[in-house]
Amino acid sequence: MKNWFDNTRIYHLLIDRFNGGWQTPPKSENVFCGGNLQGVIEKLDYIKGLGFTAIMLSPIFKSANYHGYHTLNFDEVDPHLGTWEDYQQLLDEAHGKGLRIICDFVPNHCWYEAPIFKESLLKNGGKHRDWFFYPKTDSDEFVSFLGFGDLPKFNLTNPEVVSFMVDKAEKLARMGVDAFRIDHALGQPHSFLQHLRNRLQAISSDIVVFGEVWAQGIGPQLASQLYFKTEDRRNEFLTQATKPFSQDQLQADYVGTLDGVLDFAYRDILLEEVHAGRGIKGNQTLRSKIADHFDMYPEAFKLVLFLDNHDTDRFLFDCHDDVDLLQEAIDLTMELPRPFSFLYGTEQLMSNNPTIFNAEPYADLRVRNCMDWSIPPQLHIRKQTV
Repeated sequence: MKNWFDNTRIYHLLIDRFNGGWQTPPKSENVFCGGNLQGVIEKLDYIKGLGFTAIMLSPIFKSANYHGYHTLNFDEVDPHLGTWEDYQQLLDEAHGKGLRIICDFVPNHCWYEAPIFKESLLKNGGKHRDWFFYPKTDSDEFVSFLGFGDLPKFNLTNPEVVSFMVDKAEKLARMGVDAFRIDHALGQPHSFLQHLRNRLQAISSDIVVFGEVWAQGIGPQLASQLYFKTEDRRNEFLTQATKPFSQDQLQADYVGTLDGVLDFAYRDILLEEVHAGRGIKGNQTLRSKIADHFDMYPEAFKLVLFLDNHDTDRFLFDCHDDVDLLQEAIDLTMELPRPFSFLYGTEQLMSNNPTIFNAEPYADLRVRNCMDWSIPPQLHIRKQTV
């Protein structure tokens, strides 16, 4: 089963930045800009018309921030985005048009103002004290997600937390969600991810569960937050300053744990060629590298290819605004028999300058602009031959 996912073409969008009824977009600041679920519903034909067969939505639970990764309540849809009824309508109408829906699920952490975390801080020890990590019994100092002090990390070795998170995902599956992207899967135990996958696929064997497995920017001092499959991999991570750390090997460790992963290694291969000025069209060395890369994984393992996402520079930036080179990268990726995730706005030639990897606060806003609906698509999205 799950063959539907093998060649799916995914349109990846941030709900708040996609469509809020505007034509000229509001300035993309670190606030809610007004995009919502009804806005996505209104653009289903637009997305399908470009040739996409699935939509990957940013997280929908009530959140302290526009992007949805700072969860406040796992039982509510964020009111900026809509309601559970809106979400069900989106699922139903998308399915009616032959479009699948992929949910971005975030079980690793929550916002520090979330009631479930605030309860853990109560002086009597808190109902949910052991749902989080408190290194010292006599202190409220907690472990935060990768050092972000306002994002307490859930203890996913606690059976109660596991049950809680699985329950929230199962609700979405019963509503009709077709696939789940697991945010920061590297920070979650393999046992939890396997259990989550099994429970979701007990609801529907067609559900696909794939993970974001990426260690870039995470220093050795944070290794205790990560769950490597083997001690050898942990040691490789700790010694990466003196020996290259293999993204391919890290991704391959999730064979048997998840159905697949976002393929950061594929993106790295493309970027290596682009940055070296070797181009993409007719590049047989590139094709050979890609073939060797794919050979490292079982055929059934789902490698979700992508050129960029909401946490990276736009690929057009890496191409130095060479639109033809971007088109070649899209054409090549569309040609490959793998799922392909395409970031919203790429068709409008969204880019960024400077890079978002310069440690400036909120630099990621440069790749999270609101859609400008006055601009028609500038690229060919459907399959081309390279």
